[in-house]
Amino acid sequence: MTGLVRLNLASNNFSGPIPARFGNLTRLRTLFLENNRFNGSLPNFEELNELAQFNVSYNMLNGSVPKKLQTFGEDSFLGNTLCGKPLAICPWDDGGGIGIAITFAGSGGGGGGGGGGGGGGGDKKLVFYGNKVKVFDLEDLLRASAEVLGKGTFGTTYKAVMEDGPVVAVKRLKDVTVSEKEFKEKIDVVGVMDHENLVPLRAYYYSRDEKLLVHDYMPMGSLSAILHGNKGAGRTPLNWEMRSSIALGAACGIQYLHSQGPSVSHGNIKSSNILLTKSYDARVSDFGLTHLVGPSSTPNRVAGYRAPEVIDPRKVSQKADVYSFGVLLLELLTGKAPTHALLNEEGVDLPRWVQSVVREEWSSEVFDIELLRYQNSEEEMVQLLQLAVDCVVPYPDNRPSMSQVIQRIQELRRPSMKEATQDQIQQLDLINDIDDASSR
Repeated sequence: MTGLVRLNLASNNFSGPIPARFGNLTRLRTLFLENNRFNGSLPNFEELNELAQFNVSYNMLNGSVPKKLQTFGEDSFLGNTLCGKPLAICPWDDGGGIGIAITFAGSGGGGGGGGGGGGGGGDKKLVFYGNKVKVFDLEDLLRASAEVLGKGTFGTTYKAVMEDGPVVAVKRLKDVTVSEKEFKEKIDVVGVMDHENLVPLRAYYYSRDEKLLVHDYMPMGSLSAILHGNKGAGRTPLNWEMRSSIALGAACGIQYLHSQGPSVSHGNIKSSNILLTKSYDARVSDFGLTHLVGPSSTPNRVAGYRAPEVIDPRKVSQKADVYSFGVLLLELLTGKAPTHALLNEEGVDLPRWVQSVVREEWSSEVFDIELLRYQNSEEEMVQLLQLAVDCVVPYPDNRPSMSQVIQRIQELRRPSMKEATQDQIQQLDLINDIDDASSR
């Protein structure tokens, strides 16, 4: 066994600590342990010098990422309570407790007043959008207790709970390369975007050292977390009606962005950027940010969703968005995360895997096992699968537009909408009741 080069134990419901003896497999190049119930801390694996592929996402692990494993991307560690590179800094490194205080460089310990101009120090304030009542200011935000929600392409997002105020999500941007004037111009475009399937921007803060975006907090989290997170007992799986509704909502949000002009695109479509309301309505997030950051916001983070023609991740066309959305549809249908769909040593991506499965015939093997119980909806699932395959064709001109995507999803959903049962409605009500009770 010491000569083993590949070990894939993903999605097997294993529990307990990760066996430290895996570290004795010194020739191991691939170790996949995602989607299990492993708990405790990560072993150091100091002897695994040939390890090239590693994934422990969506387990129950905690503690810091060992230095030996910090070279792997953050996707390898999602869905745990881990911290340290490549994830957010560990709270105890900041001197914090379970909740960390938001302390930003250049804030000067205050800054509730003053104008919005200028580059560095000096007093600054939050700039609000829309007709929201301004029930908090920068001082409130800086005093808020916070917890890290995740670290993404454009920065780290925190849940901020203010004293006697609202709960908001704060994105701390990194690698911003544009001037303050250009930042304001581009963020103003984002701030005025208004659609029921977008996560609205409530406010922003700009200083030389800190750039913050404030959004409404979405307690249900992301589609990625719900699809690939807890696989144990008590989990509420997404049924066909929920998934097709999420697909339609996300498509409508993206189409709204595309309707703002031929050069307007999202540029970073992935399941972790599709947030969900308590009623499982889709809200698209992280739009309009690609032109704010430098090329160091690593392109391989969304490699599983990226269209083959995209070279610069800051220059993504609308048809490249369609490709990414097609991958998102495949993710909804298969239950597989694109960045984790490495089915052999070469790392076959999700679109190619699906195409290889359905090349012979429309096989049910491609669908998430949680969808197979909805046999009366199989025809609609196949139609959505065909749409997804059409979206991920190699040549951009052969892909449908987002308006065509919406039309096809609406058409395939009509039969299941007519057959929606009272049981499904009651199930949604029960989910909301449980969520409300747990948040009290």
